[in-house]
Amino acid sequence: MKFSEKIKMLLRLPLTLIQSLVYPAPAVMSDVETVKYICDNNCSVSRFGDGEFDIMCGVGIKFQKADKVLQNRLCDIAKSHTQKSLLICIPDVFYSNKQLKNKLVSKDAKWWSRYLKVTRGIWHKRFRGRLYGDTNISRFYMEVKDKNRTPYYVKEIKKIWNDRNIVFVEGSKSRLGIGNELFDNARSVRRILCPSKNAFDKYDKILTTVLNLTSESDLIICALGPTATVLSYDLSLNGRQALDLGHIDIEYEWFLMGAQEKQSVNGKDMNEVNGVFCEDETKLPTNVIAEIL
Repeated sequence: MKFSEKIKMLLRLPLTLIQSLVYPAPAVMSDVETVKYICDNNCSVSRFGDGEFDIMCGVGIKFQKADKVLQNRLCDIAKSHTQKSLLICIPDVFYSNKQLKNKLVSKDAKWWSRYLKVTRGIWHKRFRGRLYGDTNISRFYMEVKDKNRTPYYVKEIKKIWNDRNIVFVEGSKSRLGIGNELFDNARSVRRILCPSKNAFDKYDKILTTVLNLTSESDLIICALGPTATVLSYDLSLNGRQALDLGHIDIEYEWFLMGAQEKQSVNGKDMNEVNGVFCEDETKLPTNVIAEIL
């Protein structure tokens, strides 16, 4: 985040303090409850995390520049209440600092505590009047304090795509499921590759391509940062089940590694870790049906 953007966020501190008192904290399901809700209702998912929130406030993030159209779309989706085919997800972090420390590893509990000091009230105001799913359904390992639950959770979330025809709409080097068995219970996998950075610049083409190359029986899994939040919403309006599940693959990789700190994985690009991308010839994408780069 640029220095000027940090100042912009800090200037909102007085307002967000007032808003946190005026508006109640959003009601958020647990990650397991969220997974069950998706399975029971076959709904789409649009996820809002700190990155989407920053863009809604006019602040760019590492892999998506600030964009007024994207900002407005995210704000409109956040206040959408009428679409039964879509579950909006936000972070399940609106607790006391003590509760955060019990739920998250120390580093992430401290980060959210600081972040919410200047944003809590805005979250309260923007997300109210409905029950939300947990954004961290796809961040189930590294930030979570109780890692013994991970095998059970993975078993539960894999039920979502069991025996489904999946179409990944992902960054060109994200490579979901390649080199691991996270999606081995799917019936089939196809891929639409998109820009790893500033994907929203190609949004209209991405949406049109996905609609042209998929059917209503397909399960579309999007991993494109804030663009995926909007894409899942628009696809749900067009009769598709689309899940915004960015970071799910790398979380699973870290789980398999037993990693205690975020680290790079050869052959997979990620914004979570600073470093040089290291290609792996065994992890090149297959079944690519379109490239929008």
